[in-house]
Amino acid sequence: MKPGVAWIIGGGSGIGAAVAQRLARQGWAVAISGRREDKLAAVAKGHPTIGSYPLDVTDGAAIKAAVQQIVADMGRIDLFIFGAAAWQPMDVGDYAYDKFAKVVDTNYLGVIRIANPLIEQMARQGGGHFAVIASVAGYFGLPRSAAYSSTKAALINLLETMRSELAPRNIVVRMIAPGFVKSELTDKNDFPMPFLMETDEAAQRIVDGLTQSDRFEIAFPRRMVWLMKTVRWLPYPVFFWLTGKMLPKD
Repeated sequence: MKPGVAWIIGGGSGIGAAVAQRLARQGWAVAISGRREDKLAAVAKGHPTIGSYPLDVTDGAAIKAAVQQIVADMGRIDLFIFGAAAWQPMDVGDYAYDKFAKVVDTNYLGVIRIANPLIEQMARQGGGHFAVIASVAGYFGLPRSAAYSSTKAALINLLETMRSELAPRNIVVRMIAPGFVKSELTDKNDFPMPFLMETDEAAQRIVDGLTQSDRFEIAFPRRMVWLMKTVRWLPYPVFFWLTGKMLPKD
């Protein structure tokens, strides 16, 4: 994929910010969005090809306006990356509606709100790449992560459907599944995080995966991916025995 115009949701911090700056250094014009204007400004500072477009992904009208404004300013959107994420630590057996609602509204419904306006724009311009950062946590139900894991699983399922349905419109759907990456979200974790990666390394893998191939799944680190997929393939009696071992001890 040659440099063009990229739009990154969640570009004010963490992986999104690192990806935005890396793309800008490679010649891309980059629009970054998020709720915190000061964070967006800090990412754009020193990068004349990065533009800031504050946005809350729970606001459907604002999303439509943002798509229109970015296209008016930059001409088109060749690559879209959804990286907004809400993570709510949960106690074992806690399925409180309000905790789930916040996570679902951002992680899953945020993509749904953006989908039609952006797909319509990409279809008008002749195609594009539609990428969403899911997680290896979406490969199976993780204890103490019911809300987060279920939204990531839903995203993977959704993107699999979109990949087939949007191919005739020349829209390439991509699914990004990182393992543990140092960020504001993982800083909340109070449990061991195997194969924890630096943010810049994760950003490099994402950019390389998006620009050097059209493959659907960009998942890393490999050891973590195969570990998670192996657990998912286990017979249910073994699977539930193993996940039961992940529960905190009293």
